[in-house]
Amino acid sequence: MNIRDQLNHIDNIGTRFHQFIITVNGALIAYSLKQIEDQVLSFSIIPLTIAIILWSLGFYFGIKSIKRLISMRIVDAFNSKQINPEIKEIGNEKFKELGDLANKNDKRMFWFLYAGGIAYIVWQFIKMYLKTYY
Repeated sequence: MNIRDQLNHIDNIGTRFHQFIITVNGALIAYSLKQIEDQVLSFSIIPLTIAIILWSLGFYFGIKSIKRLISMRIVDAFNSKQINPEIKEIGNEKFKELGDLANKNDKRMFWFLYAGGIAYIVWQFIKMYLKTYY
């Protein structure tokens, strides 16, 4: 297995991990919505609503990240076939730009996943408090 095949293998693992995190965000949204489907609208649901919004944003940025990674693969494939150094330089700049955007989207995806988890935990504490004292 040459270096390029190894890098493609690592890239595929990373893409599968992104897909897994996106799936987790979707599952958390569905699970949260299922938990409140029979509840009346009240202020105690606000943290859960915030969690759902945060997980939705994480889902969105995860999709954007995968889109950028796919674009990077396309630019890399195009760039590897180029002979003209000027076009290769433009391709390298575009590759770096897409990589930077994908990294930003990755950070946002994880930040929203964690922040949504915190909001969900806060909602659980509020729910336990209300069941205990009211």
